[in-house]
Amino acid sequence: MKISIRNYTLEFEKNDKKIINQFLKKAVQQTDGSQDVNMVKQNRLFTSILDKLNESDSPKFTKDEYFSLKNLLSLQLTTMKKQISTAGFIKKYLLSSLEKQYSKILTKYFTEK
Repeated sequence: MKISIRNYTLEFEKNDKKIINQFLKKAVQQTDGSQDVNMVKQNRLFTSILDKLNESDSPKFTKDEYFSLKNLLSLQLTTMKKQISTAGFIKKYLLSSLEKQYSKILTKYFTEK
């Protein structure tokens, strides 16, 4: 039986770090003050990810932090694709650049190697 240990240290580029940082700040802001148990857990998780991201350029995440960030970004990407399909021209133009950035982040940092 082979035991595989995964390293969850990610080295973000400056622009990617800014995008993820803004995204996590918004997620913390939305989950803050909720009385729901799941929202409180997510808020703690997002704040710990945000703190680690602000501390260093290559933060070391736990398994839960890594996969929750990956799932959150992929969920945001699918939501953004749905919004692009129903948006007008100007909104579609603005959202398409964001969608490209999110897809680049997901493929660059969160694909299995």
